[in-house]
Amino acid sequence: MIPAGTLGLRVAVDGSGRTRAASMQQRYPQRMTTPLYHDEAFPDAAMVCVQSPSGGTFSDDDLRTDVHAEPGSHLRLTTQAATQVFAGRGTGSRHRLSFCVAGAATLEYLPKTVIPHRDSSFTQVMDIEVDSAGRYLGWEALAAGRIGHGERYRYRSYRSAVRVSVDGRTVARDLVLLEPPSAARLVDADYLATLMVVAPSFSSGTLLSVVRSVLSESPVRGGASELPSSVGILVRLTTDHAPDLHRTQQALLDAIRGKVLL
Repeated sequence: MIPAGTLGLRVAVDGSGRTRAASMQQRYPQRMTTPLYHDEAFPDAAMVCVQSPSGGTFSDDDLRTDVHAEPGSHLRLTTQAATQVFAGRGTGSRHRLSFCVAGAATLEYLPKTVIPHRDSSFTQVMDIEVDSAGRYLGWEALAAGRIGHGERYRYRSYRSAVRVSVDGRTVARDLVLLEPPSAARLVDADYLATLMVVAPSFSSGTLLSVVRSVLSESPVRGGASELPSSVGILVRLTTDHAPDLHRTQQALLDAIRGKVLL
């Protein structure tokens, strides 16, 4: 029996060119849908939604997600709703993610916003392995807390560590560590988001130009820079308004997909 909180997914291309689930593993509290197909621009791309029957993640949860995108496949992995991080007597919620993207494959990881509750702790560790001809688009958004309940920066800690490897060689690391009350001064906004694009075979300079053009017309504050070895770009955004963040995310994804995927 697989451990509790495990989710495993491998996708591959079938004879018609459509991305299908080659294998799926899941155990409570992580669940996922079967592949869905809804984007007219990318009709063969599979969208899989991760669901949480518990409504969030608890202080003793230790979740594990492993995803493999086989050559030529295209997967969009998202979540059903925002991730509520609950407080408790445990050591804090933990989520380890491993993504492997083969040549000519595309993996988009687009979860909804993480919302940490008062006195909660959340740690996320992500390993991204991309073939030099593969593509990865990842999004991460964090709210200051349950804003409607007046819980701004009342959580204990938030830690997100990312390691990027291309053809087996580590090329980039990113760490976000927030511990209120200093986090409120550091972020200076209700929402913090990160967009990472790893596309070693594509011009990172062109990606930067595309992203900066979108940001120049967006009300959110943001900046973008190249990843080491020019394997992609990293974008950081802050705003006080969730609708503005959502619209900017969509504009960025549309622009990047139009350059990298079409």
